[in-house]
Amino acid sequence: MKAASAPPTYLPPQSLREEASAQPAEMEIQALWFEQLYQARLITDDGRTAEIVQPGFWNHAGGPDFSRAVVRFSKDGKADDDLTIGNVEVHLRPGDWTAHGHHADPAYDDTILHVVWETKGGKSFFPATASFRRVPQIVIGSQLVAPWPELQPICAALLQRPLPGAVPGRCSPELAKLPADQLVAILRAAGLFRLRQKARRWFWRERLTSPAQALFEALAEALGFHANQIPMRLVAQRLPWTKLRALEPDARLAHLFGLSGFLPNESVTRLQSETRGWLRNLWEIWWKARGPLDYALLPRSQWKLAGLRPLNRPERRLAALAQIVPRIPVLLAALAAADAERFSHALLSIRDPFWEKHATLTGSPLPAPCRLLGEERVHDILVNVFWPIVSLENPEAAQTAFRKITTAANGAARIASQRLLISTLKPKQAREALVQQGLLQIFRDYCQADCSQCRDCTFPELVKTWNR
Repeated sequence: MKAASAPPTYLPPQSLREEASAQPAEMEIQALWFEQLYQARLITDDGRTAEIVQPGFWNHAGGPDFSRAVVRFSKDGKADDDLTIGNVEVHLRPGDWTAHGHHADPAYDDTILHVVWETKGGKSFFPATASFRRVPQIVIGSQLVAPWPELQPICAALLQRPLPGAVPGRCSPELAKLPADQLVAILRAAGLFRLRQKARRWFWRERLTSPAQALFEALAEALGFHANQIPMRLVAQRLPWTKLRALEPDARLAHLFGLSGFLPNESVTRLQSETRGWLRNLWEIWWKARGPLDYALLPRSQWKLAGLRPLNRPERRLAALAQIVPRIPVLLAALAAADAERFSHALLSIRDPFWEKHATLTGSPLPAPCRLLGEERVHDILVNVFWPIVSLENPEAAQTAFRKITTAANGAARIASQRLLISTLKPKQAREALVQQGLLQIFRDYCQADCSQCRDCTFPELVKTWNR
């Protein structure tokens, strides 16, 4: 009689390898850090003990790998009086810090830990920031909770999904108990609070300057997106709208690029002829105008360039700001009429023949012309500038608009959703601008302010009062 055959065995791709990978990829080390698959207390290269109170929020864009990490350092058994809060950067080897240019990038100045898998060759390496501060380093490969082959499937499974930015918080089970309509109402209330905060901010800028200058600063800040909001606003403050309005178009560009530090001093002979001509024209203006503005020049270190998409480079944003100057009266009229379509059209109509074909001065031209402000960026400006300012005079119109506008979740909103584990909302509700703004406000007020990995956060207790 023929023996019954054994049932087939399913094996995932990882288990078909002849042997487990002896060394993880960099993304797998990031997954290890995110899942906290390391010992409770880690030893740094300078002999200190590091207790990771919270590993931080996983950043999938440019800049350090984790933000808002909280660490308690100890030396000889004595813990520091204060917690250390900052960023964490992850690499395979110590030398990758310099190889990737972090030693010269101010975006990494707030790094509090450099986490590496191993050290090879016995040569000491001490990572340092652009401000020459030494960054404590942890060799994590020898400080895991289990051997790497046992942990690799956990990390591999995490990386096969859309990457999370945060683990669910202590509030998520309580929020899951709320009816969807009640949850939406709470998020909208938080969104209205955020809207009023933004409106109040621009109200005071109008009082201290003028409506035109306040709008000019708001638009400059919005053009900076997340990476360069502060330097863009500094430019708008140091070159106020009244000054730029009185200049010819080329002079506006010369002042904006010169003060921002984007007119190169080195030889430009290697640049393409069109770029050389553009620069020569602006330098002819700037070298005469620079003297009185020398005190206000922005150092290049103010700008974050690493990890930016070419179309989001500050040079293109400055070119757009120059084109906005003569449009400020039209934009103010659209604000007064609460006319979002007219406001959007004024921004979408911005043109610059040179910068529509370039992302930088030194790079090759773009494959195809691309306008300076696209619909997505203008949509963000409506949410973050237009409607908050409109709400100063017409709050009902702004609130109604925020209920109708849908918006894609940005990185911070995605992390907030993962932290709060908002899963009961319908897709349309989740995309509502007012709901997105509410998520961001709760995340800022509670998640980003918390340094205890949710333990001491008061938001879960607040949610419990809503459940009664």
